[in-house]
Amino acid sequence: MTERLYSSTIFFLSTLLLAFSPTPGFAAEIFAILPDYTAVYKVMHKGDDLAGVTIQLSHQDETWTLHGYTHDMQGLADLLKVKGAQTVTGRWQDGNFKPDNYDFSFSLVGYNSAWQASFDWSADIVTTSGKSGNVQLPLTGGAFDPFSLSLNVGSLLEQGQTHMEVNIVDEDKLKNHVYQVEMEEPVDTALGCLETTRVKRIRNKKSKRTSLAWYANDYSYIPVQMRHFKKNGKGLSMQIVSLEVKGQPIRAVASCMTGDAEARQAGAG
Repeated sequence: MTERLYSSTIFFLSTLLLAFSPTPGFAAEIFAILPDYTAVYKVMHKGDDLAGVTIQLSHQDETWTLHGYTHDMQGLADLLKVKGAQTVTGRWQDGNFKPDNYDFSFSLVGYNSAWQASFDWSADIVTTSGKSGNVQLPLTGGAFDPFSLSLNVGSLLEQGQTHMEVNIVDEDKLKNHVYQVEMEEPVDTALGCLETTRVKRIRNKKSKRTSLAWYANDYSYIPVQMRHFKKNGKGLSMQIVSLEVKGQPIRAVASCMTGDAEARQAGAG
């Protein structure tokens, strides 16, 4: 159960943080709207704090690295020494982010799980290595590891795309995901009231699960809130705690309620 909870959390983060396929021809815009950043989140289960998750994007010359890891585990997760991380390195080419290597790891007391992916774009093949041994999967059509797609989310939302479909490499198989932009709305966060774009994962009609993510319109569409739940409303949520962009902390602004009150007062005056 604990691994399933962690896997849901980290994969939920990676796919909703990133679940958009790249579009050719916007490399210059990507560099302009996706700066290096560090985002810290808290993950909650049934309203109780479960863990912290940190996501860091950085680059050196033409090599980009996206790294995510859990920390500050609480409750059962702390008792079992749950630990997870994933990292992808790659480069921009012809307007697309091209992952070169991806690593995923998960551990708790008495259990370890890990898998890696190596991308050969000249041969259009990705080779994964994990519990199923070495598996080769086709890259034709643009399949990516779970983390790489996050590097394109800002550009796609900036371009006004509202319906996205992507194939994701999931250890020994490819999974097709579909996402739909639902609306723009203000959301209260630890950074104050932020204008966001809400995105929903489209599942088959029999599914009882719902996955939503809110991306900050004014901060390169970095995700600031996520929810993953069943019809009974129980599940996981993730909220941003802090954000640094190019090494500078983002200062909190007023809450949405405070802003509305000030607007009403200004209107009355």
